[in-house]
Amino acid sequence: MTRLPLTALLLALPLWVSACNGEPAPGLHGYVEGDFIRIAPEQPGLIISTSAQEGQPVETGAELLRQDATAEVAALAAASARIDAATARYDDALAGARDPEIEAARDQLRQALAAQNDAAQALDRNQSLFTDGHISQARLDTARAAADTADARVDEMRERLNIVRLPARADQLRALQADIAGAEAERDAALYRLDLRTVSAPSGGRIHRQLRFVGEQAGPTAPVFEILPTGAVHALLFIPEPQLARLPVGTRLAVRCDNCPAGMRVTIATIADEAEFTPPILYSDSERARLVFRAEARFDGAAPPPGTPLFFEPLP
Repeated sequence: MTRLPLTALLLALPLWVSACNGEPAPGLHGYVEGDFIRIAPEQPGLIISTSAQEGQPVETGAELLRQDATAEVAALAAASARIDAATARYDDALAGARDPEIEAARDQLRQALAAQNDAAQALDRNQSLFTDGHISQARLDTARAAADTADARVDEMRERLNIVRLPARADQLRALQADIAGAEAERDAALYRLDLRTVSAPSGGRIHRQLRFVGEQAGPTAPVFEILPTGAVHALLFIPEPQLARLPVGTRLAVRCDNCPAGMRVTIATIADEAEFTPPILYSDSERARLVFRAEARFDGAAPPPGTPLFFEPLP
């Protein structure tokens, strides 16, 4: 079993004394409890500004703090530059060769055609000279080989001109598209990390405490604010074991407290499965009144601030 906190013991003491004396318990004691949440950045970093103060109400999505984002801004700029470079390479490959490159290929083809014509004329002259017996077979073979080489050079230059006019191959284009996609993924990651440097309220509520300030380090284990969300307040009460059967979940109770409006009501929402007791005693039938069950109740309307002592009475 668990031991009750000292605050709860002091609040419940009149009830236990009454029960131990055999007097009918006039009601139940408890207090208001809030379900606070702590706001912490997802990444460690230096706090450079805060936009909320203790006691201030905040709405869902309201900016609460900013961290230093120098590294994230630089990473975003680098990723954007890589996207531009990869896109330029892809556009260049897709468009094919530029006009000067195409014109250069045409010049090479014209030179090859001229060389082909010269080689063909030389072959004709050498063929006539060989027929008349003025040159040897070896010289004629040399002229024929030169003509064949010139023909092959023309074919090569025509193919080169055709290739220069074409865009890059499909595999090369896919590789360049992958470069663009990778750079875009890096940019998205940089944007995400940059967004994490600004922390907003996850829900509406009120700033309960500020734990860290500008100039301090904050991170997942170093929260900056403690917020009490709107409606995240409930009543905590302790039901003696003899009264447990008469106060099941769903029972409505009247509530009184100092400086609270009249007519407050709560409804028991949960009751602990295990009992609690204090001080440590040996359990016996005569000590059943010391055994209590922790219960939570929801307010029907506006609730007092957390920590407010409460007194509960069954409704008629």
